[in-house]
Amino acid sequence: MTTLIPARCHCGRNRFKVPFTTSSLPKVEHMCHCNICRHCTGTMGVVDPVIDGKPLSIESTNDNHVPADFSNLTTYRSSSLASRLFCSTCSAHMFFRSHVTSDSWTILSGCLERLDGIVTITRHIYVGDTLDGGLANHMQSIGDKAIKRFPSWGREDEPEPEVPLHWRADGETKSPETLPLYCQCRSIQLYLTRASKLSDNANDYWLVPGKESTDPIRFMAAHCLCNDCRMSNGTEIMTWLVVPDKNIIDPTTNAPVNLTDEDKRPKALKQYISSEGHHRESCGTCGATVFWWRKMKDGESPHMDVAAALVDEVAVRGARAESWIAWHDQPLFAELAKSRETAKALGEGLKAFKVAS
Repeated sequence: MTTLIPARCHCGRNRFKVPFTTSSLPKVEHMCHCNICRHCTGTMGVVDPVIDGKPLSIESTNDNHVPADFSNLTTYRSSSLASRLFCSTCSAHMFFRSHVTSDSWTILSGCLERLDGIVTITRHIYVGDTLDGGLANHMQSIGDKAIKRFPSWGREDEPEPEVPLHWRADGETKSPETLPLYCQCRSIQLYLTRASKLSDNANDYWLVPGKESTDPIRFMAAHCLCNDCRMSNGTEIMTWLVVPDKNIIDPTTNAPVNLTDEDKRPKALKQYISSEGHHRESCGTCGATVFWWRKMKDGESPHMDVAAALVDEVAVRGARAESWIAWHDQPLFAELAKSRETAKALGEGLKAFKVAS
């Protein structure tokens, strides 16, 4: 017996049904932390359950499987092994297609209109790529079961030792003067500069003192579970780094990035307005989410959200970039999460991470 689950992107130009063998539910899946997934989507962890067959048209029923139309999707070949398909309008990543296994498809979990009882996470894979555990340190268990952590694929037929909690790769922690960010195809490359002083405006929560009095100022980051972020990116957890406009530098001009002047905008960026006045910017080639921004209200300090997953983990010796980033200790809009299991696990993991830190 087959269960068909509807899936869609934010703008609605792509609507599908995907088949799962009913007896296989919930799908026991991994969250991938590899460099390609992070820099290609702009999110810190990707869950993409394997489809039992091929994507189908939204009109499909169990008695009538209608082939899907992919004409509103952009295909990006992220490696010799796989292609990724994202919406040509809102840039939501929807499908991953393997070129190793004949016609094997997965769907990004944030696109599914139902998750509880459909997908459950039991493994973190490619944790080694993060150099510091990345998002895996913020999502430690599902219920009373610890999520296993593997340095690479973690396949049962190729056993490898697990990565312990609070692991860091060998090498000295780095705190560079500037922080590079890039998408997977590198059409978008930016860097952040340090804030020189804390703000006198109490509302500027995104500027945080260093851990020690002599440490530089950090920027605040948080994991968002809202519907707009989920459906316009394709993943359940969208992580934003809040940065003053003046500290986000376009290396082609060595000036703050300009998103409002058409002549000065980075040419590779593609804009999508997810709701009135709310702009999302993604790479038009690989589909990576890059920015969320809006017009500032009177009295507000100019700032915007940058996709934290684009951080150059090598430059700062870790995807969490803790010499630059202060992590908010609870997820945003947890009440809107499509998966209650994910929201609970992330909330509990962030609390445990805060205590351990």
